[in-house]
Amino acid sequence: MKYRKEIMSREFTKHLLDFKSKNSSLHLVIHHFKGPDKGGPHDHPFRFRTHILKGSYTERVYFHAPDGQWSFEDIERKADTTHVVEAECIHEIIHLPEGDCWTVIQPEQKVREPGFWRFKPDGIWFRQWNGKWQPFVGAEV
Repeated sequence: MKYRKEIMSREFTKHLLDFKSKNSSLHLVIHHFKGPDKGGPHDHPFRFRTHILKGSYTERVYFHAPDGQWSFEDIERKADTTHVVEAECIHEIIHLPEGDCWTVIQPEQKVREPGFWRFKPDGIWFRQWNGKWQPFVGAEV
């Protein structure tokens, strides 16, 4: 087994676990959240399954239309539940009702570059993880 720790911010740490054998491999990431996302709405490079090990969180999921209109839904995620997050899902964790939260994710194959989003009254802004902010022009992500 290989282990690596990534401190993403004061609020968020990743623990990466890689298991390999002759016939198979498994990649898991344990997330430790100490507070809400400070990076704002984002999407991911892959689809993943997540299971909440301890604590809970409120996830804000954003939706956008080609005309620049947008909306969101707040979803409560409780301990001992599992759900799938699509790569294109724009979301952020906005609240930890029970304090620290621990999850484990199992990512699938990378399908895209991740991005960050800003939803403002005058429209939607987007940047790739290493790019510059620009207005989002109506195509689906």
